[in-house]
Amino acid sequence: MPARPRIQLYPSTPWGLGIFDRVRLPPFWVGVGIALSVFAVYLVYTGLFGRGVGYLEGTRGGRVPWAWLAELIQDLFIGFTLALSAASIRGARRDFAELLPHLDAAEDERPHLERAMLTYSRGPLEALALLGGAATGLLTISDPSLWQDGVIPGWSDPSALWLIARNFVNWYVVVRAMGLELMLGRTFSRLGERVRLPDLLDREPLAPFGRRALRNVLLWMLLAAFLSLTYLGDWATDLMVLALLWLLAFALAAFVLPLTGIRRRVRERKREELAGVRGVLAEVQRPAIAGAGEVAPGRLADLLAWEARVEAVHEWPINAPMLLRLALYLAIGLGSWVGAAFVERLLETALG
Repeated sequence: MPARPRIQLYPSTPWGLGIFDRVRLPPFWVGVGIALSVFAVYLVYTGLFGRGVGYLEGTRGGRVPWAWLAELIQDLFIGFTLALSAASIRGARRDFAELLPHLDAAEDERPHLERAMLTYSRGPLEALALLGGAATGLLTISDPSLWQDGVIPGWSDPSALWLIARNFVNWYVVVRAMGLELMLGRTFSRLGERVRLPDLLDREPLAPFGRRALRNVLLWMLLAAFLSLTYLGDWATDLMVLALLWLLAFALAAFVLPLTGIRRRVRERKREELAGVRGVLAEVQRPAIAGAGEVAPGRLADLLAWEARVEAVHEWPINAPMLLRLALYLAIGLGSWVGAAFVERLLETALG
């Protein structure tokens, strides 16, 4: 059985991801373990400062027997977001291994390329995550639908303190995961500009970029599908819809970004190849036009056919099956929210 790929920790690796490399389990189950740990803290906190174990006084959930389920969903969101980042890094290493033979890099440079791929300026990423987590967390808890009387019972109230802390962690890990994804996408874009393309008709060197782009969309749409569970609670649903639109827009950006560099490289090679074939065409045609000689039978036709084939090469490493899979992955995110809204309406009708 092949060894499980490791995250390969570097000084810039975000905190919280190291555990995914140390625990010999798939990222999903490690994420579940993190979520259950956060939920255990919640149970202890509510037992000490809340209405009872699993209930926070002052929130709408304080009157709902299964309010603890809403908290569990949010805690799982934390764990799954961390798992998403770990899965993205592991996927990046697999894609890099497939891409390495096609890179225009000296042998002594190749061992450093992977390290460079996973190394970035940690300070700006953490600052962005802190600001984004704080701003989004505060915005979320200010929603009146979270509270029994439509207002926060007080910023020092135990229920408010818990929601501030947990929502901050929620959106901190999301913003950081997004920043990390964009940094990885930019790195793959730069690697794309270094791909050797001796044969423009050979699409194999382009395949890792397509897989990377589709995996990005799938991972983030799975997270969007999980986030749709918050719709069933009817708490802060307007903000959650905005979060869905945000995730959709981000998933599309994460799809395009890794492809931009290889597109530029394909375009550059097309120009080189077309310039070469057109130069040969000019040399072949010139004597014939001047009446100084005859063109070898089939030579001109072969050159014109090759020029047409080069012109027809797609610059984006995208084909019809990829676009179909992209649409299906996006449907996972959108369809889950439509389904959640439908179930919520059924519950409203059934409960009168």
